[in-house]
Amino acid sequence: MNRLDLVLRVRSYTRDFSNVTFREGDITSYLNEGIDRVKQIIPELRGMVKLRKSEDEVILMPSMYHHLLAIYSTARCFEQDERHYQAGKLMNEFETKLMKLNDDILGGEIVIFDPVTGLEIHRPYVEDYVVDNYFSRKGGI
Repeated sequence: MNRLDLVLRVRSYTRDFSNVTFREGDITSYLNEGIDRVKQIIPELRGMVKLRKSEDEVILMPSMYHHLLAIYSTARCFEQDERHYQAGKLMNEFETKLMKLNDDILGGEIVIFDPVTGLEIHRPYVEDYVVDNYFSRKGGI
């Protein structure tokens, strides 16, 4: 989806067909904020770029999850309009589906490819281990 498609989706979700309740600049800002949130949770998608022009496409994220950005933006619009119940409900939906995407990537069900090289993007491996400081000391306590 491109930015224009996502803005139209947000307008549909918010029922703002006359374009008077929410400014397009706010919607776009929230779409980009949603991209930042996705990049924060899923390291494989850190190469996603912000949507500046109407034709800018969402990259790296699987197409079946592009609507998540519209859901995030809609939740922020509702928060701005003090519709807290709707905002909370949509934000919960966003976070739940984002965790599902993360789990699918971790489980290997979804593979992310670099659009330039065509190679698979792997999650950075951080070695995690326990250091025994208690029993290895010499001379007792």
